[in-house]
Amino acid sequence: MRETGPLDRVAGAHDAAVLAVARRGEPVARTGLAEELQVTPQAISKILARLMERGLMAEAGSYSAGPGKPTTLYRIVPGSRRALGLHLTRSRVHGVVTDLTGEVLERRTDEIDPGLPVPALVDALAASARELAGHGEGELLGLGVGTPGPVDPVEGVLHGSSPADVWSGAGIRDLLLAALDMPVLVDHDSRAALVGESWSQPGLLDDAALVLAEDGLGAALRLGAAIVHGAHARAGEVGHTVVRMGGRPCPCGRRGCAEAEFLGALAEGDDAAAAEVLATVVLNLVRLVDVDRVVLGGRSLYTHHAVMMDTIRAALEEGLRAGARVHVEVLLSTRGVDLIAAGAACEVLEHEYGLPTALVGPGAG
Repeated sequence: MRETGPLDRVAGAHDAAVLAVARRGEPVARTGLAEELQVTPQAISKILARLMERGLMAEAGSYSAGPGKPTTLYRIVPGSRRALGLHLTRSRVHGVVTDLTGEVLERRTDEIDPGLPVPALVDALAASARELAGHGEGELLGLGVGTPGPVDPVEGVLHGSSPADVWSGAGIRDLLLAALDMPVLVDHDSRAALVGESWSQPGLLDDAALVLAEDGLGAALRLGAAIVHGAHARAGEVGHTVVRMGGRPCPCGRRGCAEAEFLGALAEGDDAAAAEVLATVVLNLVRLVDVDRVVLGGRSLYTHHAVMMDTIRAALEEGLRAGARVHVEVLLSTRGVDLIAAGAACEVLEHEYGLPTALVGPGAG
């Protein structure tokens, strides 16, 4: 993406803050914005003028609360900008186009070979992006890609889950930059998913974890409104935390990893055991980083969401009983199969129009 930073298309953090309030959906007035953001009405007028000039905001009528001049209302213009998002798995590429609010406008899914060589993989990703780019209106900001396994979000390099992974070491971002005439971001699938959830619900998930159960098991953290990457871009690798000493062998070389135990239980049809593994992971996360919301998503979780949600809530109630003032809300993502692809697109939106605290770890600042 552009070296000038996430706010090069707007005039500063206040512009991003106004857009965040407007993304909630309800029309906003200058006085309400000034009070919420603690800036002067004159400053709000200047911000709105800039955003309207760029087509990001527009007037949305007015209302009168008594004598005097009616109050003008403003709204975000969803169709003013678009972003593409791709969700890469071992067997398919699922892609979407979103508008400025993160709403999905179009989607497509293409099957791929798990052993696809890197050049052919890039060709498949680029083909999906080109087809999706033809849908929707408004300025196209770029492409986001959510991938399985560890990934360097700064360099866009996949690290893979094992040395035998044919995609390990692939510089997907640079290869896509060469193939496409648009900016490209690449990130771990769970982090992309959490950005997507946060973009659609500004302020609701400032201290939250997202636990993703897809082909594997992972998590992402947003603490103090900042997405956490970690010193080596591996924050959230809960799938490879041990939950059962001497348990099932895991591709990472250890035994009893949460991912191996979770997927193994599901393969055996033991949904209750899988739910217990997931509940252990969530409880450990909550105790470790003290979030107040946990979002659950991913195909495996959607399929078994009833038993998973009940077991996790029961584990939290029991495990946090000593902390009388601790309350953790457990939510199921409503994005369904679009969760990661839409989240990857929202990472592009956040890079352009998000608040400057969007990143903690490599590449921050």
